[in-house]
Amino acid sequence: MVGFLSSDRADRRMSAAGRRCPLSILETPEEEAAVLQETLDSWRLTHHELEIMGVIWMLGEATVRQVWVELGRPVAYTTVMTTVRILEHKKQVLERTKKGRAFVYRARVSRESTSRAIIRDLCEVLFGGSVPALVSTILVPNEVSSSEVAAILNAIDELETDK
Repeated sequence: MVGFLSSDRADRRMSAAGRRCPLSILETPEEEAAVLQETLDSWRLTHHELEIMGVIWMLGEATVRQVWVELGRPVAYTTVMTTVRILEHKKQVLERTKKGRAFVYRARVSRESTSRAIIRDLCEVLFGGSVPALVSTILVPNEVSSSEVAAILNAIDELETDK
């Protein structure tokens, strides 16, 4: 079953037949980012949900059993199954297809756009939108190696070069 947008934005995306447009047709990065932001605004992903999303991003697509095996920690199969169903139906970040007797789940949003949205939200909530405050909190002395600092500085240089 394909999820549907559930906001005013969805009402503006009505088809000619008067039906809402399924999320699976949102394939541009802008549409994906809008759907993801809408999801983050409505439903925060829990630590366990992010773990499951991480497995699915790593594998590309997976059955509940594959996710359960890959988690690498003791958790009930039914807990994984319930969480995957929530991610599909309620949070609408997964979609499923039937392959043989099993359902195979695939992420509808990328790891990159999800991590950007979560970090942006974290920065806004905890640091009042101050990126320098966020970065200085991450760069605690004695916890970040000199090679990591060099890599961060290189990334900043690349950002400045691209502007």
